[in-house]
Amino acid sequence: MAPLSLRDAVRRHPAAWGMAATFAASLLLRGLYLAGAPDRDWPFSVFFAGDARFFHTAALDLARSREVPAALPYHPPLFPALLGFLYRVLGEPRGSALPYKLALACVGAATVAFCQGWWRRLLGTAWSLVAAGLYATSFGWLVLSTTYSNETVSALWLCFTCALALRVGGRAPSWPEGLALGAVMGLGTLTRAEHLGLWPFLCVYAWTARERAPELGSWKPWAVRWGAAVGVSLLVLVPSALRNLDTMRELNARAPHLEPLPRWVPVTVYGPLNFAMANHPGATGGFTPALINQGGSNGQLDPSRPEHRRLLLHGYAEGLRWMLDAPGDAARLLWTKLDLWLDGLRLGIGVSDVPGGLTGERAPVDVFVPDAGWLKWPLAALLLAGMLLSLKPAHAPFRLLSLVVLHRVLVTLAFFGYARGLLVVFPALLPLLVLPLKILGERHAGVARRLPVFAGALLLLLWVEAALLAARDTPRRFMASGTTDAANGKLIQDDRVRLWPQP
Repeated sequence: MAPLSLRDAVRRHPAAWGMAATFAASLLLRGLYLAGAPDRDWPFSVFFAGDARFFHTAALDLARSREVPAALPYHPPLFPALLGFLYRVLGEPRGSALPYKLALACVGAATVAFCQGWWRRLLGTAWSLVAAGLYATSFGWLVLSTTYSNETVSALWLCFTCALALRVGGRAPSWPEGLALGAVMGLGTLTRAEHLGLWPFLCVYAWTARERAPELGSWKPWAVRWGAAVGVSLLVLVPSALRNLDTMRELNARAPHLEPLPRWVPVTVYGPLNFAMANHPGATGGFTPALINQGGSNGQLDPSRPEHRRLLLHGYAEGLRWMLDAPGDAARLLWTKLDLWLDGLRLGIGVSDVPGGLTGERAPVDVFVPDAGWLKWPLAALLLAGMLLSLKPAHAPFRLLSLVVLHRVLVTLAFFGYARGLLVVFPALLPLLVLPLKILGERHAGVARRLPVFAGALLLLLWVEAALLAARDTPRRFMASGTTDAANGKLIQDDRVRLWPQP
């Protein structure tokens, strides 16, 4: 039998080859971005510092199997565990974080490829490749997927969650499908605790899809299978909860005179604390440790301090009390949070962040946002149009994506307005952005054929630009200004930092 030519192989398995090409192109661009970046050897990025220091320290402890003093389970455990695994496999850092950044870049590139795979069924081949090109070239994601950021892994679980939920639709999932969906939801929760809150939205989508298909029959098998999937996700959390049980017992034993902390903590204790920090008279809409700093604690959370213990236990009540006492201020704060979240739409494409540019600010624990913001509101209108179009029966599968975006909006309104919070829902958001363009293009056959090709050709120029910048003898340099530490004069990375390219 004659061997298949490449063309025949692509014709027989177009989806697989499309995903492979998407992965290769995405990884290449991430590699070129790192090659031309001044921070390629640092565990954090000029454009995003986040919790890199904590992740690095926790990963070292895991890689060395080192016993550490009991501490509050504030950060979800999965990303530090993944980084610790990389430290074991690749060896501990020796002056450069580049090998681990490249490994995370592979995860980011794989997410783009997997998304393109299931977007193809929603958008068609041409438009799914355009959406994947936007994801691959997103400057925000070039940053997040090449640094110590748990958003990289969180987006992967969200990609799998959406793909599996769309595959099941309104029917009762098979046992393998329910097991897979439950496992992915559990792993997503161990990466970002709010991922567990997607369950009501997934079930609403599945129930409404079921109502549109009366032939699916009795609701009882449906409820049993979906309930089993939820149960699997909770079982995934059990090892983390048991580990936290011992920690919380020890912390309570250290301060027997204080109100005891909850012993049952499946993932993290940060819910009440973050809600209180996000909703009080001095709240800014973004992250601020003002409540923790009261009493001179310098941003260090200490559960033995009565004021910190109160926030850990009663943060939801305190935040809600302020919102009820000052409804006008609370409403303005909610709008500020949404506005900060939508700032994620300011970020452009390519290694030069076209068209926003590389002059802007990095808010505390958030990704860089350029000063130029003219993309923001047109894209917000396009996103809203896509969500409204998903209400039509012809575009019913897009309703799941609208519900996922709605979930993230509600999380943002309850807690902090992060631009990176918008980026992390790209697996659901980008198809909604592309949907109105696809519908407009389909009204004219010539436009429907040419528009995706034209968009793809423009996106390919970004790889050329990245290659030219990576080939330069010296990487681009950036200037920074912000609050400095009085002791050593260095910038405080967790505070607001202004950035611009060095002339």
